Amino acid sequence: MDVIKTQQMSASMIEKVVVHPLVLRNIVDNHNRLVKDSGKRVVGALLGSISRGIVGVTNSYAVPFNEDDKDPSIWCFNSHHLEYMLDSFKGLNGMENVVGWYSTCPYLRDNDLAVHSSVFKGCSYVLSPIVLVTIDVRSLELGIPATAKAYYTVDSSLGSGKEAFLHVSTEIAPPEVGGRLLVTEMTPGGDNDAVESIEALYRFVQKKVRISVSGYDTSLNVLDLLGSLEKHFESCGSVENIDVPIHPVTHAITDRCSTVCLLGEGAAEKALALNGSDAGGWIVSVALLPPECKEMAAGMSAREFALSIVELGNKILGLTK
Repeated sequence: MDVIKTQQMSASMIEKVVVHPLVLRNIVDNHNRLVKDSGKRVVGALLGSISRGIVGVTNSYAVPFNEDDKDPSIWCFNSHHLEYMLDSFKGLNGMENVVGWYSTCPYLRDNDLAVHSSVFKGCSYVLSPIVLVTIDVRSLELGIPATAKAYYTVDSSLGSGKEAFLHVSTEIAPPEVGGRLLVTEMTPGGDNDAVESIEALYRFVQKKVRISVSGYDTSLNVLDLLGSLEKHFESCGSVENIDVPIHPVTHAITDRCSTVCLLGEGAAEKALALNGSDAGGWIVSVALLPPECKEMAAGMSAREFALSIVELGNKILGLTK
């Protein structure tokens, strides 16, 4: 397996991968219930966001995966399950996208490069470049893996087209980052931890205020726009997320309307009060957006939603009939 060390590259598109500890804890739980002592590994999708070279992993879910122990070229990744579950999660939190995948094998396997370069082709809501995080489920501290390594692919020889994994710094985030609640993995097994985690996320999303912001010029640099939006709306409460439509390759802004998520008492009223204000060269236009989750809009309770998601995961993974 080709791996390029960080110091071999003069510059990296990704500088660091930050994983929430509860995501790691629940990946371990998932591994132990599905393949413990079998010698097999569990793989799954990582959800989160990428900002200024830092990948934040805030959620994940397992994906059915099979591979031949003797022939690494024979493997099967269930793309239908990947897309189906992603649609479910996007309905709950539209700000999370696929940032990569995980493997509960502590080292890179011979087929990882093939899996990495092909499984997300044609998949919706995928940020580029994607990362692979390998997790050593044997080495635990307080139930959380002590070892996790992150990689993404680069051209191993300029212009050759041959890819290799580039190792990047990995960090385990504290349980609370900036006062915000981060999301844990949906572990399909019907256990209380999974249900409570999804319930907590549902209630958290209910408290969010989603606003549409327009008025800027698409010729702006995306990092400048992100900084401008965060500074402009920080008086409204905690700026939880900013979604600026960008081109996946050029990273140019593609739309004159972005979505900002706020959290805090009176956030909606404070945001609307900024409608028509000057954001340093452009006039801000603000509009409130409805809940992104259709179940939330329909009045479904947090418990009902959590149980339905866990039940769906159980059925797809074959844990229940």
